[in-house]
Amino acid sequence: QSRDFLGALMERAHLAPTAGSRQLAATLLAWRVPKLWPDLADEDRLRVRTALLNCFANCMEPSVLRALGEACNATAQSIAIRQDMVWEDLLRFFAGLLAGSSALHRRAALEVLAALVESLGARLQPHYAELGRNLVACVRDADDGVRVAALGLVGAAVSSWCLSDADLPHWQGASEAALE
Repeated sequence: QSRDFLGALMERAHLAPTAGSRQLAATLLAWRVPKLWPDLADEDRLRVRTALLNCFANCMEPSVLRALGEACNATAQSIAIRQDMVWEDLLRFFAGLLAGSSALHRRAALEVLAALVESLGARLQPHYAELGRNLVACVRDADDGVRVAALGLVGAAVSSWCLSDADLPHWQGASEAALE
């Protein structure tokens, strides 16, 4: 039943006739995934992760993207807690969006990455160098919304409770770009 329920929510998040319905379905996903994750088979977990990324990639509405981002963050937290690992495909997916042409998706990816830095903390430290390199370009982006979201990620990273002196060089370039 949980697999069918998540499948129905995923379908509504992607194909519902109105943005409000898609946003509601994505919000419900963010609430339900953590509760249902422990009971899902590995293939169902893979389906959920893949469907979330597909929904996110195909969405063009900021409110729905925000809710899908919350669902991605909730799923990443569930993976970290239940499987003691980082959702690597999510990080690669967002790196691809940051290099892409859609300002809407760059901004949404940065907002989710900021939430992930806050929620996953030290688990993301192995990825700080790449995140820091990507942020320099985002801080200098032509789109105002992308720049603001990039600064939000810089703020989340440098104020993170898990930040160590060794991590500071990863964020220095983005911080310096912000001050230009």
